[in-house]
Amino acid sequence: MRRALAVALAVVVILAFGAATATAQQGERTHVVRPGENLYRIALQYGTTISAIVQANGIVNPNLIFVGQVLKIPGTAGGGTPPPTQAPGGGTGQTSIHIVQRGETLYRIALRYGTTIRTLVTLNNIANPNLIFVGQRLTIPGSGGTTPAPTPTPVPGGGTTPNVAFAYGIQVHLPNQNQAAVAARVTELGMTWVKQQIEWKVYEPNQGQINWAALDEMVNTLESINVKILFSVVKAPAWARDSTQEDGPPANFQTYANFVGALAERYRGRVDAYEIWNEQNLRREWNSSSHPISAAQYVELLRLAYNAIKAKDPAAIVVAGGLAPTGFNDGINAIDDRVYLRAMYANGVANYSDALGAHPNGWANPPASVCCNNTPGVPTHDDHPSFFFLQTLRDYRNIMVANGDSQTFIWATEFGWGTNADIGGAPPAGYEFVAYTDLNEQAQYIVAAFDIARNLNYVGPMFLWNLNFCEAAGANSEQCLWSLIGPSGPRPAYAAVRSMSK
Repeated sequence: MRRALAVALAVVVILAFGAATATAQQGERTHVVRPGENLYRIALQYGTTISAIVQANGIVNPNLIFVGQVLKIPGTAGGGTPPPTQAPGGGTGQTSIHIVQRGETLYRIALRYGTTIRTLVTLNNIANPNLIFVGQRLTIPGSGGTTPAPTPTPVPGGGTTPNVAFAYGIQVHLPNQNQAAVAARVTELGMTWVKQQIEWKVYEPNQGQINWAALDEMVNTLESINVKILFSVVKAPAWARDSTQEDGPPANFQTYANFVGALAERYRGRVDAYEIWNEQNLRREWNSSSHPISAAQYVELLRLAYNAIKAKDPAAIVVAGGLAPTGFNDGINAIDDRVYLRAMYANGVANYSDALGAHPNGWANPPASVCCNNTPGVPTHDDHPSFFFLQTLRDYRNIMVANGDSQTFIWATEFGWGTNADIGGAPPAGYEFVAYTDLNEQAQYIVAAFDIARNLNYVGPMFLWNLNFCEAAGANSEQCLWSLIGPSGPRPAYAAVRSMSK
């Protein structure tokens, strides 16, 4: 992980959503929105549909209604209920009803019933295919007229795919380390999730020759301490790339899908989640002659990987790769993460992921602070939203809600605060901000960030960066700046994380 990117002025597009207060016409009912209500509950109350209310009131975003807002309720003047939805061509005997479950998308529902997204959109009068809601009733064509029970994805041995909410996690480095000792520290810290980055180029240096022994050892080690496992799969090998510069994706995205599919097949029911790439909005992570930095390119890689993983392990959780928070936005060296995330949604990311990865780092700013408040003792790296932990989470959430993806959790697959207080000398070039955070502040900020995220209702597992990279990469590496185990042993942050309430 490298964080140093100069922040350039970027155009910030603020999407403002409003809703006009409606005046009821004669013969129509009105409803005044109360705290905790949403369009789904209101539609159920009056025996109508979300789409009907949206159309009657000119609502731009069905996720955004407001307490006190007056809504016209169509189709209720005579006290009746809307007629049943007819299948294309007339009749209702050949349709069934599906009730949308948490985490579902039209893509997944269409796959389940052997139909298409376009058919579902047409049959249910859906204005935006990315906007469906938990509890929404969808008419399904050609299903015989019965209502099937919701069928979540099966897990090997029984059960269903979990929609994982907040949990404590940490990133470790196991290769070439005393793996049992690393695992013992994870246990001592009380973590329930562990992230291990899998550099594809290391484990398949020659096409078709995967080093399973090394991968098996890591899985066995983590399995022995009963933690959930996230593999973050990155960095194409030379044989798969069209460039020799930095790191990047393969020339043929299917080769990556083949690799993650092979992982999912071998570790079915053992590796719980896969993060698809890392900081793909940066050139150094996505250097390619044929695939320029682009959300559209990334979502295509994600689509192929998602399908490959689900084909081998339907219960595995697929996490969209965490973006690098950066205001730099030249389209060549980097794309601003907020801009990139909006483009990911425009290209259908919600259809090919179970969770959204994020890297809400705080640089030297306290986790509860937001831009731009001239943080005392932080003379730089406090003048842009990308430098703030909480603001990154909030901004991502707002983008998700605006795109109808409010049911999906944000997984902080990397977060933390670096310090060079016990290393000595000046910080590495580009990392001057680590000098603003001392060892005790590092500890305080980490604990506070866990607490903040735990109290948000949209954050899933949080993976602290990192446990042991001082040992794995050396005290002179930038990774060491963030490690809980410092050059001289455990830092105060280690004890703080170990003792915090979980």
